[in-house]
Amino acid sequence: MAVTLAEPAAAFSATGAFQAVVSTAPTISSSSPTVGETEGGTAVVLLGTGFKKVDTTDPESVLFGVIPATRIEVVSDTKMIAVSPPGTGTVVITVKTSGGTSRSAPKFGYRMLLTATFDSVAAKAIGGTEIPVEVGGGSVGVSATAFASMKITATVGGLAAKVKWVDETHVKVVTPVSMKTGPAVIQFNHDGYAGTPSTSVVNVFPWVSSTAPTAANVIGGDTIKIAGAGFLSVDETNADAVTIGGAPATSFEVTSGTLITAVVPATSTIGTAVVKVTTPDASSADDGPLLSYRGPLAVDIADDQFLRAGGGTHVLAVTGGSLGDSTKDFAAAQITVQLGKTKLTPTYVDATHLRVTVPASNAESAEVRLLQGVVPGPAVTVPIAPVVTALSLIASPITGGKSIQVKVAGLGAATATDFTFGSNAATCQKGSASATVTYVCTVPSATDAGPVQVRFTSGSGAASRYSAAATFSYTDLD
Repeated sequence: MAVTLAEPAAAFSATGAFQAVVSTAPTISSSSPTVGETEGGTAVVLLGTGFKKVDTTDPESVLFGVIPATRIEVVSDTKMIAVSPPGTGTVVITVKTSGGTSRSAPKFGYRMLLTATFDSVAAKAIGGTEIPVEVGGGSVGVSATAFASMKITATVGGLAAKVKWVDETHVKVVTPVSMKTGPAVIQFNHDGYAGTPSTSVVNVFPWVSSTAPTAANVIGGDTIKIAGAGFLSVDETNADAVTIGGAPATSFEVTSGTLITAVVPATSTIGTAVVKVTTPDASSADDGPLLSYRGPLAVDIADDQFLRAGGGTHVLAVTGGSLGDSTKDFAAAQITVQLGKTKLTPTYVDATHLRVTVPASNAESAEVRLLQGVVPGPAVTVPIAPVVTALSLIASPITGGKSIQVKVAGLGAATATDFTFGSNAATCQKGSASATVTYVCTVPSATDAGPVQVRFTSGSGAASRYSAAATFSYTDLD
């Protein structure tokens, strides 16, 4: 059997053979670009087959939805160019020839070429600055819901930014975090179609958020970490790019766009200093985070300072600086007492005194150091004095004669001698062995009634020192 291939119009006129009809309708395999302005004028390149039969004089040959292209140019049988007419939304492109209408349906999206108008403004690199912007080139919706459905986004310096709807022609653009500084333009994007970059600029300046630690020694040399944004624009060859209290950092390294590691310079002034970062475009704020310069505080042992072997609460005099004018200042200074390897938390007394509770110790002395945050003061050796820790009897007549247990503590306490009640010598013997060194004494007589201190000399030759527990009272009563 003979098979004849025929055009559709001839399919019913051929004789003597079985007729097979082959469609010659055009096809569209791709189109580019897929979006264009609502006012039309976008030249769209169509690739496919059957374009030689397109009648370029027929406006209906290429349709964007139901609207004819404003211009058609056939380049070859597989390529043609159609200029989009004005329109809205997303439409289907179709091509018609004498062989039929294309069945494939590439889509073309009509998008607004939006513009941004605003007054040039400075914005911190950490982001969060709201910029009122007038939108040109079309409406951004009659409501926030309508605005959301239009898929309008914005960039600041190429970085995605949050957009808040205000009305049909106004929005607020919230600047994003930026690793770099300098002038940046705002550009809107309507569902994949980029608008015109703004002529006004957002001048992004570096931002310092915090330092860690927040305090450093006045002698310099401490390393701090400076957190913020916009640091990738810092010129590491510029010694003045990082300053503390106006003085250049001894050295610094830009670790990332949000972190700088710097070595603190020395200063002669105890107090606070602004940490600033400068790029070729701008500097961080003058009222940025403060670094506290602190002097090396130490325990003042010039005024016969000592610790009691029995432990307890002690008031220590401080030299090298002030503890502040209030408990609030004292708390901000983050002062701790390091006794040997043990850290103790003190309380405020006044600008030059603090109160701290120390544990009992039978050592001859202890190394004490004051710290302000992480700033250490010099270690000071404070003597630990032997003391009376308890009396089993706290009063008796001036005639004396009563038996009393005297508990003592300190280096050499087990071989103590020379017990006295005030100026009155007492006869004492060491009591039975126990965790606490105890002596049994006979209260000596006294000339006058009143309070006195029970004292002794330790086996190491040290005289016991005052303790509240050592107070004994003579009375006139029998």
